[in-house]
Amino acid sequence: MRKAKGNLIQLGGNTLFFLLILVIMLDPTNSVLHLKNVVFILLVGYNIVFFRPDFTYLPHILLIFGTLFLGYVLAEMQMNAVDMEVFGGVVKGFSPLLLLLWIKHYNVLRLSFVPVLVACLLVDVLFILATTNDAIQLALYTFVWAHDDMIMMSSRTILGFNIFGMYYKSMLCATFVLLCLYQRILQDSKRKLLYIIAAVIVTFAFLISGTRSPMLLPFALFGAIAFLKINTLRKSKYLYYPIIVLGILLFIGFVLLLATEKGEVSNQIKTAHLRSYMELFETHPLYLLLGQGPGTAFYSEGFHSMTYTTEWTYMELLRNYGIFSLLIFAVMVYPLTQLYKLRHDRRVAAMMFAYIFYLLIAGTNPLLISSTGMLVLLTIYSYTQRITTTGLLPVSTGLSPVKTRSNPVLTK
Repeated sequence: MRKAKGNLIQLGGNTLFFLLILVIMLDPTNSVLHLKNVVFILLVGYNIVFFRPDFTYLPHILLIFGTLFLGYVLAEMQMNAVDMEVFGGVVKGFSPLLLLLWIKHYNVLRLSFVPVLVACLLVDVLFILATTNDAIQLALYTFVWAHDDMIMMSSRTILGFNIFGMYYKSMLCATFVLLCLYQRILQDSKRKLLYIIAAVIVTFAFLISGTRSPMLLPFALFGAIAFLKINTLRKSKYLYYPIIVLGILLFIGFVLLLATEKGEVSNQIKTAHLRSYMELFETHPLYLLLGQGPGTAFYSEGFHSMTYTTEWTYMELLRNYGIFSLLIFAVMVYPLTQLYKLRHDRRVAAMMFAYIFYLLIAGTNPLLISSTGMLVLLTIYSYTQRITTTGLLPVSTGLSPVKTRSNPVLTK
């Protein structure tokens, strides 16, 4: 009886967490459904009532919010103008991390599978409709423009090719799900066809984004999985190493070619932003130590105006919090230290590479300090929590977790 009651309570929590992920995936800007705050509050309240909090990650939460408010105090001490609405938005952006107190009760990766597929399928269908009918494209553009550009539609030239892109702002939350789908395809599985169809849906959503980093991410993920697979071979792996090295060099060269493409507006804006950061730090070297403060603005040549934020996420953290930004970085990097300890398991190593790829992309896109960025952090913390404390490898494809037999480290 008690077990049945516990299962029912867990089902209620899973349902609310599932709804939160679904809302974040479908409405990352909270400008259409307006349900993100409601579902988040319901989930937190449900956890408070039915689950005992685990204070393992309480220091991580305190580091984040302590840094935010310390940055605000230091900004006031330096008499820097702080926009309280912007500062409140930053605090709100980090607020999903409160769920770390109950993260041990949830397999976030598994709960993300269906929401990711729904969001990717939606953007795939919309892309096909928009590219086949100009009237639909105009109507869709008008809709997303009126709803805080929840889907960023663009026509741009990349390496001489004209590309129409539709980038869903929650797209990078699909990174870990896509990784697990690729892993399932490479394994012997009775549901391989189902996984292939799901992988095609998600991969296509990345490829049509029109944004360089997300477009390259599927190739990076598949390459990492292939490398880890080949690395387990005894003799034949040395035959593949030259091909791997050549592939890595070609991939790096392609990335550098994209990053240095002349005439690319995005590259010019990002370069101008960097110059503005350098000028700001030269003029106010104290900002490198204490920060300018969250909610403060600076002049950027990229926008030719005052701005509160740019695409250089890590530079923004340094500008706002100075040396104390290292505390925020530490919370982001912590899961990597745990994954690295268990890197001998291919699935864990692949997850580590996927998270590294995400952090690299997030550093050049305004993605991290938001509900989507926090969902990624909750997912990786949930994953590391389960493999380090229970010896279970979460399966993100809706199947039950399985005991790891191939790696005794995970079962200790």
